[in-house]
Amino acid sequence: MKQIRSIQKTLNSPYAAGLIVVGKWGAQTKAAIVTVEKGAKGNLTWILQAALYLEGYTLGSLDSVFGKGTESALYKFQKARSLSADKIAGKATFTEMFAA
Repeated sequence: MKQIRSIQKTLNSPYAAGLIVVGKWGAQTKAAIVTVEKGAKGNLTWILQAALYLEGYTLGSLDSVFGKGTESALYKFQKARSLSADKIAGKATFTEMFAA
């Protein structure tokens, strides 16, 4: 899956996760996930935004900036999936989005 490959590449640089980029969600990718919250910028935020958009959530533009629209869409996604609706994308949220 392209999104997972992008996550793995992003976690390798700048986070130095040392993941093998295979495009499959697994324990190593889950363990390497960093928390993405309001104010975050960059590729991981863009991937989060794109995943929310593809799930049908309205968040404004895909601009790589975790703002109010992303926060609102994330909250709705978390509530719909019975996750802790804390408006922070961490291991549980990314796993729900990308684990097949």
